[in-house]
Amino acid sequence: MTPPRPLTGPFTLPDVTLVQPAESSTPHTALRVRGDRIAAAGDDGGRVLEQYRGAHVVPGLVDMHTHMPPRSPLRLTESVLLLNIAHGVTTVRDAGDADGTSGRAAREAMEGGHPGPRMSTAGSFVTRGRTRWPNSVQMSGPGQAAEIVARAADGGHRWIKSYEGLDTSDIAALVTAAERRGLGVLGHVPTTLRHEQALLPDAQHLFGVPDPADLGADTVLCRATDWQGVTDRRLDEVVRHSLAHGLAHTPTLVATEALLGYRDYESARSAPPAGMLPPLYTDRLWHPQRGFPVYRGIDGDRVDRVAHSLRLKLRLVGLMHSAGVDLHIGTDSQPFTVPGHAVHAEMRLFERAGVPAPEVWRIATRGAGQVLGPGLGEPALGTLAPGAPADLLVYRGDPTSRTDPSEGLEAVVSRGRLYARADLEAALEADRQRLRRPLPVLLGRIGSARVLRTTDFSF
Repeated sequence: MTPPRPLTGPFTLPDVTLVQPAESSTPHTALRVRGDRIAAAGDDGGRVLEQYRGAHVVPGLVDMHTHMPPRSPLRLTESVLLLNIAHGVTTVRDAGDADGTSGRAAREAMEGGHPGPRMSTAGSFVTRGRTRWPNSVQMSGPGQAAEIVARAADGGHRWIKSYEGLDTSDIAALVTAAERRGLGVLGHVPTTLRHEQALLPDAQHLFGVPDPADLGADTVLCRATDWQGVTDRRLDEVVRHSLAHGLAHTPTLVATEALLGYRDYESARSAPPAGMLPPLYTDRLWHPQRGFPVYRGIDGDRVDRVAHSLRLKLRLVGLMHSAGVDLHIGTDSQPFTVPGHAVHAEMRLFERAGVPAPEVWRIATRGAGQVLGPGLGEPALGTLAPGAPADLLVYRGDPTSRTDPSEGLEAVVSRGRLYARADLEAALEADRQRLRRPLPVLLGRIGSARVLRTTDFSF
């Protein structure tokens, strides 16, 4: 795989407008990049990039819930890294490494010059009982929390992924131990608990909103869509408890919306977003008859539940935003969620929920940077201040008036390296063609068969 060639600094974007979403707009500014930093006004500006004169510059986007693919002969890690950068996603929070190989694969690719986002990682899934992913840590009780957190911190991770089977004392112990080491805790509200019982500092997917008794089975599909018993009163309860305990949410609305693709699988699999990924996803892993067991046999009734739950989730996100609950833009790795592209879709869903477009951009940039930046040693992440990371998006007009981050994008600056959009799109197309050659297709079939045979995909 040949990565796109970037323009490296020092360079200057002349007479641009700096847009800090929902906060400020500063026109007629020369933005200078030196190394991987935004340089101060008095620094040597280097090469002046006249082609971007008059453009608007915003901070790079952040995906607060993603999963990098495991190392494989298909080099899917490099593909996902490129997809993120091509869509302007310059930082991601990896919410769990499925088999323990993806983090190292991503680091090696980027050290070799491949474009990719900054990564704040969670490492292993902390669980009790059934192991759903190879890279899991079994927690025997609250007394093990300090050891689990220390191991994660020593491994360079900044987050603890609280997963399934844990009880309230387990979660509370993880939160306390993580706070002592300066780590955060995110995760699933366990199937047997409600949101206000788990008290997860950053709850993912809006799990824990339905009553556990309403779930048809302990699967990610039922947990995402069995919202038939959720009332307006219940939504208000979740908002109230989130505010009272300072709990954040990463709703991953796009992971629910994408399931509507099962209404017409053949049309969805041939649509442009799905075509950005190799055929093993649409031909095998997502397939409604031979793919992940949890998604096999989805019928009209289940898709109707998907649509119903999405309507309620949009309402809940709107209520939480109006009340001042902390929200994050995240995507997950589920059927029809394509890295990078899914961030754009999630931003549009936030606007559908009633969050104004400039505020959606703030959540996806500075808001996320304030959460991830300190742990990455980048307290100015998501800003355009001198000394901040040079992770920038260059647009012909102000993109924050709408939630369509692909419209008008001209260049992506990641770690001070500028990639023209045309070069990124050419690299994406070349990678798409690579993954459709006979050998990669064969390797994908073999690999997906092994994964489906050996992994518990109820999640």
